Amino acid sequence: MRPWKESILLTTVLLVMQLTQTMPVYAGQIDNRSLKNKNVDTEEITFKPEDSGASRDSVLTGSIKVELISVELPAGGIEFQVNTDIPFHADNPGAQIQGPDIHVANHSVVPVKLEISQVADVGEGDVVFSPQFSEQVEQTFRLVDKVSGTGPPGSAILVLGVAGTRYGSEQEFEKYAIVPGRQNIFITDIPAEESRELNLYGKVTPDFYGEYQFTVRPTLKISAVQAEPAD
Repeated sequence: MRPWKESILLTTVLLVMQLTQTMPVYAGQIDNRSLKNKNVDTEEITFKPEDSGASRDSVLTGSIKVELISVELPAGGIEFQVNTDIPFHADNPGAQIQGPDIHVANHSVVPVKLEISQVADVGEGDVVFSPQFSEQVEQTFRLVDKVSGTGPPGSAILVLGVAGTRYGSEQEFEKYAIVPGRQNIFITDIPAEESRELNLYGKVTPDFYGEYQFTVRPTLKISAVQAEPAD
């Protein structure tokens, strides 16, 4: 029997992103006096990968100010190839993973914050393994939040970050791990009418029996960056 360390060391990651956009609505007076607006309502619209757009009607009474957010993201799944034979280092976190940059453009007149609001559980249908030729080792997959947790076959730690990011330590890298149950994972701020390129980073351990593919489904959250209050 061939041990898993000598099996085929290629893995495929399919990243399927869903978008939740938060649009703040403020109540206030429309005149020349100094305004102190209070956030009175926030509405979230979820865009599924198969949808080209979404809309929602709102009815409010009184004078309002609405900050419209327009952000461009790639649709559908994005595929990455992983060479698990390459060692992982926090100062070169993307060494194992080959794939396209993820282009995110902010077409708004306000800066926005990009986060992962939640991560879906990885179900049985999200993992495709090579044929199992023995009962000795069970085929499983799990996302972990520690680099040290990627020792067992079929485990991975992944981070979505700005292209070219280097982390000072494994502990710093682990703060941004894409793990089911973790919420509001910060990615980056994007100034008005600017863009960012994102990369998928991480360490993936091969399956005992060879190649496998897994799908990760993070929900991205776009929100306006709140201005610091004036003195």
